[in-house]
Formats: sequence, structure tokens, C-alpha cells
Amino acid sequence: MLCYNEKSDLTMKEGLYLKKKHLLILALMGVFCLTGCQDAPDPSDDIHVVTIPVTENSTEPMVKSDSAESFSDTAETIPETTELIKETKPEIPFDYTICFTGDISIEDGAWTTQKWINNGRDTFACFDKTIVEHMRNADICLADNEFPYTTRGTPTYGKDYIYRANPENISLMEDLGVDVLALANNHMYDYGEQGLLDTLETIDNTDMMRVGAGKNLEEASETRFVELDGLTVAFICGTRVEWEELTKGATETEAGVFRTVDPTLMYQRVREAREEADLVIVYIHWGIEGVEYLEDYQETVGKELIRQGADAVIGNHTHCLQGIEFYQGKPIVYSLGNFWFNSRTQDSVLAELHVTGTRSDYELQLQYVPALQSECTISYISDPNLQYQYFRHLENISRNVSFDENGICTEME
Repeated sequence: MLCYNEKSDLTMKEGLYLKKKHLLILALMGVFCLTGCQDAPDPSDDIHVVTIPVTENSTEPMVKSDSAESFSDTAETIPETTELIKETKPEIPFDYTICFTGDISIEDGAWTTQKWINNGRDTFACFDKTIVEHMRNADICLADNEFPYTTRGTPTYGKDYIYRANPENISLMEDLGVDVLALANNHMYDYGEQGLLDTLETIDNTDMMRVGAGKNLEEASETRFVELDGLTVAFICGTRVEWEELTKGATETEAGVFRTVDPTLMYQRVREAREEADLVIVYIHWGIEGVEYLEDYQETVGKELIRQGADAVIGNHTHCLQGIEFYQGKPIVYSLGNFWFNSRTQDSVLAELHVTGTRSDYELQLQYVPALQSECTISYISDPNLQYQYFRHLENISRNVSFDENGICTEME
């Protein structure tokens, strides 16, 4: 099971802190013994303090102080020079896989949902065995959750399409092996605040993590951290669709999604996550539905996210695959398209990031598991000829990438 923490949990890191008072006394005793209890130490001399771990039961952080401590009425004030020594995290070799899906639909009345229910809620009636194995075997699996889990609420006025799913349907996400649900999208508020709050509660009653929506802006924009053995991964999720705000963006006092039409706060979250995590991933809802070409802001914001400290940017929303670009050696996946969303026949993908090495020296590799959505089923494309056509098309709509026969995506020189 994943071990994960909210950002606030990580502000008090494991570390070594100073317990000074007793050590200073011991240091002074040593000085007096060596000098025959003659003159007090020269005030200009530094006292170097050995660090001692704080106990787990301590509730107050040890605060570094520049003030001297007096140990008798006649003793001179002795300045001290201390250094807070941070714990060096262990260098544990690892080989992790993080996978990502595009749009998934298990809302009430959808053809995909109906097929699943009509087959006794059998996951393998709708998802190819190879695809499911990849999802379940990944160390972290993130999926787009494009609907609220609720039986209540009021439909949002002015929207052409509104979705909601019976909370029981979340069992499909669990069976697929999903660990993180991305909620920043243009359907999360389809049944108003009540629908969103029901969604948060439904997910919180599982072992899955949510990112991109919350009871207020602080929670909606919160970075989520996953602790793997030897690696800390940060997830940030925002949405840039709907220039006219139909899906409510969270405010300081109101529930909603992390709306990032103005990306300033998202950039701030990336910078903050960079200080805490080894790997920072941004999953973002953006682009124009049904087209392979990019909006200017996708390129602008995607590259700025990398400059601010993201290691990978993964996009979706367009309901079709869009291209890939490497910037400063890091991947920007512009859109994963539909994963399991409707009955159309179209190319799909399960994107994987392979992270290999140690905390201070690792390699990040992008791999596409080629898939086809058709008749409310998602299947692995196993035919070599079809794989060849699939990868050549992706190269044609991408900027500077090439795919090998295994779906490994690399930057072209």
C-alpha cells in the first residue's frame, strides 16, 4: 500500500535537531577540567554541538537560537555557533513505474458504465487483461475522474453535458489498481457543491488519494505526496478549460476545483513541491476537444511548469491524443485523450513514467502502452504493424520525439 502525505504533513521532516543545553554544560565542564578551573573560555571560541535525534513523541520543534545561556551568576556569557544538520535521506536503488490514464467514464447512464454493469461489473469485460496488468503492477497509477460521485445535488446551470456517478461505481477504480484520482476538470461541479463534497467523502473512504479539488482553495490546490522506498513523488493537478467559469473554482472559503486559467498559484505550488519532493509531476486539464493541434497556452504553460521545477507535465481533456514535446530534457505530454470514455473507435494510451536509479541520480523514461478504445472496451494494440502505424502517427503530431518498437519515447537531437 502506498504511503502518502499531504503537503502540510511534510513540513516537519524527519531530521536531526540540536539539544544544546546539556551539551553546553558538558562542554564547559570539559573546559574547566582541562584548564584547572582557571579562566573561563575565550568568548570568541566557538562551541561545536553534536546533533541528537528528537524523539517521536516530541510535539514542539527544536528552535535554533543565537542567544547565549548563563550557567551561574558569575560565569561570563559564552557565544555559541551551531549548525542545523539535515538528515541525508538514504540512497536506495529503485526501479519504479508511474502510469497515467486519460478520460474515464463510469457516470450513470453512460454506455461504458452500462456495459460494465450488464456484465456483472466484470472489469475484464471492458478492460483488456494486458492493460489491467499494467495498471495494477504500476507503483503509482493516476486516473482522470471526470464526474462527481453522488446521488444528490442540483445540475449546474448553463452546461451542455452534466455527469454524475453512483458512489458504488468507484469500485471499478479500485479494481483497476488506481492510487490517485485527478479531480481538476470541467465536470467535477456538475451537481454543485453537494455533488463535489459527496465526491470528496466517497474517495476519502477508500485507500485512494485525490488531488485537484477540495473544500476550499487551500485544499483544492494542495500538492499530494507519495512516499516510495527511496523516492518522494509530488502530484499537482489543475484545470485550464472553461474561460467562462461554469465549473466552480475553489476560493478561500468555498469548495471547487483548482482552477488555473491564471497559472500563478500553480507555479507557486510547483516551486514549493520542488523543495520537498524528488519527482514533481503536474497533471493538467487543458486544450480544445477533438483536435490534435495545440493551443498556444498549452506550450507556454507547459514549458513554464518545467522551468518552475516540474519533472513531467501530463495533459488531458481533448478526448483525442495530442503530441509530446521534450523541454529541457523533460516530457510534456499534451493530451492522453480518452481512455475508457465512450463507444467510439479511436487510439488511446496508458502512459508510463519509469524512474530508475537512486534519489540523487535517477533516469526518467517515458513509455506509451498503445491501446484502442472501441465499443466501450479498451484493448492493448499487440499487432506489430498496427503498433508501427500508431507510433509513427504520434511522431508526426509531436515536436521532437521518436518511439522505438517498445513504445519508449526519447528526445530527438
